[in-house]
Amino acid sequence: MDAKQLFFERYHGFREYPELLVAGMTEQQLRHSPHPAVNPITWILWHIARCEDMGVNRLIVDRPQVLDDRTWASRLGVPERHIGTGMTKKEVIQLSDRLSLSDLLAYRAAVSNRTEEAINSLPSHELTSELRVGTLRQVFVGEGAGGSAADQLVEVYAGHTKGWLLGHISLTHHYYHIGQAFAVRRMYGIANPW
Repeated sequence: MDAKQLFFERYHGFREYPELLVAGMTEQQLRHSPHPAVNPITWILWHIARCEDMGVNRLIVDRPQVLDDRTWASRLGVPERHIGTGMTKKEVIQLSDRLSLSDLLAYRAAVSNRTEEAINSLPSHELTSELRVGTLRQVFVGEGAGGSAADQLVEVYAGHTKGWLLGHISLTHHYYHIGQAFAVRRMYGIANPW
């Protein structure tokens, strides 16, 4: 099994989680958090989709983001281009309140489809290429993906490979936040759907 096959073994399992997370929840529960220390599920789903869209498309395969296709930003109701890292609690709540939930799930699916397409066509040796500071700075600072945390994100990602980023942005980061979202469900007293 090569690195891409290993990636897809874990990545394909993630695709069902967004639908499972929203099952049985009201719009109010999805948009708001039961405790100030945790983010709403809507924000979590948006954040992981934005991180993957930016990370895979801009930093790994160097092409436009899904967000730039078919007026996704206006459909989602979110004019921001950043990925959400460093947002204040007030900003998280405002974003969660205005996101289009149906378009968010459609955007998430479009990002997943693009990731599979991109990684399938990426030569395996590209995964060992180091992320360049100039590219990181262009995407996080110049294109606005890093928001208020842009300089910190450049510092964190510098020196890593595209393979590391793929594993982080499309696997470990996802599962970390999905775990948070399932905890939010339980805080509302809603059983997890398995």
